[in-house]
Amino acid sequence: MKPPSDGHLEEALRDYNEEANRLESEGGPDRELMDVYLNRGAVLSMMDSYVSALADFDDAIEIMTHIEAAGGEVDAGAFVRAFVSRGELLSKDIRCMADDYAFAASRLHLLDADSRYYDRKRIVLMCIGCAEDLVDVGLPTEIDPFIEKAWSLLIAKEDPWSQNRYLDLLNLKGQAERVLGVDEAEETFSEAVAVGTALLEEGCLEDMMSLVFPFANRGDLRHEDGRMDAYIADRKSAIVLLEEMLGANRLDDVRLLAHMHQDLANTYLLLDRVKEAEDHLLREVALGIGNARDSLRQ
Repeated sequence: MKPPSDGHLEEALRDYNEEANRLESEGGPDRELMDVYLNRGAVLSMMDSYVSALADFDDAIEIMTHIEAAGGEVDAGAFVRAFVSRGELLSKDIRCMADDYAFAASRLHLLDADSRYYDRKRIVLMCIGCAEDLVDVGLPTEIDPFIEKAWSLLIAKEDPWSQNRYLDLLNLKGQAERVLGVDEAEETFSEAVAVGTALLEEGCLEDMMSLVFPFANRGDLRHEDGRMDAYIADRKSAIVLLEEMLGANRLDDVRLLAHMHQDLANTYLLLDRVKEAEDHLLREVALGIGNARDSLRQ
């Protein structure tokens, strides 16, 4: 789905400004004004007008608070959208972002495909986005409600889109478990490898990195436990995928591939498997990154 053009955004902003001015001047229904603020805030966010967008989301949340204080109900979709949208804008203030996501999480059980602003796919993508943000800022313990909600909407769904999102969830869950030192992390990454490999074989894997990631992480866990053969197998699998991406001009950062070769070479040197180490060091040299030449001279 293409993002709206600047012209469409400016047109939408004019329309929402007019509607907001009318409702504010006439004292229009709170729910209508709340929706206008939510929609205008979304447009302003896409236009990078973050301060104005934040003000709209603040106003929408204030109206929601007023409605519920008066005994009314706010649709779960509107509630979740408001707090997730504001939380995204507060990403530089980690605790404020997490607090807004927590408010959104409190209504996830009420969110379904009939809620305002959401359908099944949008709910799944929103949950994945929130979980990614929380993991990225070092709050892996707070992702569970989002993982569980997305999971519930992907159960028994075998279509490629759903399976790719399931792979995203497994990688997020495994990443969080690894940070927290949870024993199940390796099992989670193994399931991600299985799901990603099946998608690859079917020609339905959307992002090769989503399969490189669990191979690399599972390999690291095995290395930490001293299971070197298993580590080497996972590292080789990750390298094969990265080399394929490089050959197709789809690898954004060749340094990742170079470091994978270097890591594997160092492991082979520790195991006194010099010929295999040289192969990977030579490949690192060919990639033009790192200190492989110095290693080869030693």
